[in-house]
Amino acid sequence: MARQIAFDLVHPAIINTNTAPSVTPRILLLQEDQANGGVRTISNTLCQALRQRGWSIRELALSQCGWQKRLTAARQCDVLLAGHNFRPAYLAWAIGLLLRKPVLVWVHGPLQEVLTQAHASALKRLWLRWFYRRVPYFVFVSRASRDSFLRFMQRPLAAHQRSFVIANAVPQTEAVQTAHAELAAGADPQLAYIGRLSPEKQPGMLLDVLRLLPHRFRLTLVGDGPLRDELRQSGAGLLADQRLTLAGPRPHGAGLYAPWHMTLLASRYEGCPMTLLESFAAGVPCVGLPISALQEVVGDDAPYLLARDHSARALADAVQTVLSMPRHQLNTDMTRVLLRHQVQDFGQHWQTVLQQAARRC
Repeated sequence: MARQIAFDLVHPAIINTNTAPSVTPRILLLQEDQANGGVRTISNTLCQALRQRGWSIRELALSQCGWQKRLTAARQCDVLLAGHNFRPAYLAWAIGLLLRKPVLVWVHGPLQEVLTQAHASALKRLWLRWFYRRVPYFVFVSRASRDSFLRFMQRPLAAHQRSFVIANAVPQTEAVQTAHAELAAGADPQLAYIGRLSPEKQPGMLLDVLRLLPHRFRLTLVGDGPLRDELRQSGAGLLADQRLTLAGPRPHGAGLYAPWHMTLLASRYEGCPMTLLESFAAGVPCVGLPISALQEVVGDDAPYLLARDHSARALADAVQTVLSMPRHQLNTDMTRVLLRHQVQDFGQHWQTVLQQAARRC
């Protein structure tokens, strides 16, 4: 059975907290592109965390360079880190095999569910099982993603493989410590969804949620994706009533969540949801469906933030329950969740894994 090591943020004491050695491995992070999104956000967080520790990490967008540039960059690094478990992983493994460099694959989502959503063919599934049995190191963003991966593989990893769980992190701000503005009497509750408008995120369910809520509730969808036109058509009445706003994509930043009283998630699956963590860090509660990744993040600290089931009615009920709760309790519970997702611990966990991979090259 493969040795599986979970760097659980609930128990940070298991990580060696010594400062980084004077000589650190040079890291090459291979990414599909540099588009916005949760993967890009957490990749930036990793790069900043390692650079603050004196590490050299170079980012390379595969969509913007050819093989010569990739090989040149790989020769100058000590460890290849694939920023995703699909195309970047394929190329990192091939380059690592050619240059005899250690390779780590970063798995952001639940593989089994992702492939089901994409209607992946039997041939692709066979190829992926063959390929993943040859990758030496995996880093998963959650236990839920790791468990999904192992279900897909249908057997434990091989003896030469190592797997780690390093949950996503979010930079801390003072927002969650100082109460977010209370919902003023008579004010319209402002809800938001921030993310891709794609089938797995189920933004259409949020329109159903809005219809189940009192007329004074407002919803803003921030993002873009293949469902944009469909949402505009199905939400025409809500748009006409000025209850729904399609805001399009907006740059991420500390103030992105400030205009809203609550964010919503209706995803069929998540890896380790950055929207929830960013919302908490901004002092804005986030309510979602009871999928395994959200249960893992929220845990027993704030179970009321998850709907009782996967229906629009349950999500609407959870929204009203949370809006009626004392603000100090929400802040306390969100802070407790964020303590398990601190950038300092995140960087230390990654440093330990990368050092281990470099030593085995």
